[in-house]
Amino acid sequence: MPMFEYKGVGASGKASKGMIEADSSKTARFKLKQKGIYPTELKEKTADKTGKGGKKTFSGSGVKMKNLTMMIRQLSTLVKARIPLDEALAALVEQTDDNKLKGIMSQVRESVNEGKSLADSCRMFPKVFSPIFIAMIQVGEASGNLDLVLVRLASFAEAQFELRNKVVGAMAYPLFMMIAGTGITIFLFAFAVPKITEVFAGSKIPLPTLTVVMISISGFMSSYWYVIIGGIFGIFSFFKWYTSTVKGREWWDAVSLKIPAYGKLKRMIAVSRFARTLSTMIGSGVQVLEAIDIVKDVVDNAVIRKALIQSRESISEGKSIAGPLKASGQFPPILTHMIAVGEKTGELEEMLNVVSDSYDSQVDNAIKSVTRLLEPLMILVMGGVIALVALSIFMPMLQLNNLAG
Repeated sequence: MPMFEYKGVGASGKASKGMIEADSSKTARFKLKQKGIYPTELKEKTADKTGKGGKKTFSGSGVKMKNLTMMIRQLSTLVKARIPLDEALAALVEQTDDNKLKGIMSQVRESVNEGKSLADSCRMFPKVFSPIFIAMIQVGEASGNLDLVLVRLASFAEAQFELRNKVVGAMAYPLFMMIAGTGITIFLFAFAVPKITEVFAGSKIPLPTLTVVMISISGFMSSYWYVIIGGIFGIFSFFKWYTSTVKGREWWDAVSLKIPAYGKLKRMIAVSRFARTLSTMIGSGVQVLEAIDIVKDVVDNAVIRKALIQSRESISEGKSIAGPLKASGQFPPILTHMIAVGEKTGELEEMLNVVSDSYDSQVDNAIKSVTRLLEPLMILVMGGVIALVALSIFMPMLQLNNLAG
């Protein structure tokens, strides 16, 4: 069913805009008036790319993870309540405030009404629905347990969203401190130091070595600031390009795992994602080999991904899961031990959940530890730079005072 983008005025006189699903513009206007909105502008929503048969479809980019996670939880609740799938999808289209997601779910609903499965309908939007989502939905539909699979998927999405928020939130303050410190340093050397050192220009006293060094740095920054900015931009651009290549990504992922504190945190996050994702997929009925094929892209590290690919080959030959993972040397002993116990007892899903919960807690503690370490370190660096600048200024000033006395 088409989507219409509207602008209008509510009963209270307040401006309103958004999207509404209707089979025609006349129906859309009628639906809006029922809601107490009087449209001043109404147009059918065009989209970002063309699908099969020339039908306009949304590309799927731009959907916030928070909104997608909430949508999965709402869909799981509706399906669990035995509401027919087409009605559940219609309710999602009506309830969501994200215009992009509203358009996508409208097309998913239309595809389902045409007889396609939910998995195939969602597969049209690979930028929104991950391979994990598609695989689990497919298994849920095939087994008749779509409600249970959606509940698992909702819990999984919420756990991943929470983990991502922890990492982003913890790094926000140190990043701000780094930017602020860099800005203050540039200001001191490019503007403050040159003004103050003009006082010493006419004096015949020999300047201290520290002062000479600071003046030289300041002079270079003032005269060649464009070179510095260009150099920083060039290094950043090269790093970004190189790490986007296969070889560069493998190099950076290997190096990053060896960085003190950060490397340990990154491995913890990868292991947590691996255990949580594998547990969720196996618990939903996805075959182990297919689950590992999907999980290898979730860990977001080329070194660990390579270890999983090699382990999958061994598992496909009949070996256990724990053995190849242990042999790779990329997974902690506690993980491989718990997987081995789970395989022997038939409780692999439960064991993976235990590992994931444990690592989620360790990630939380590690993030706090890294943050506690970075904050005083940044303050120390900033204080050290300011102290050096102050010394370089005050030392010759003291010499001038002594000569004057």
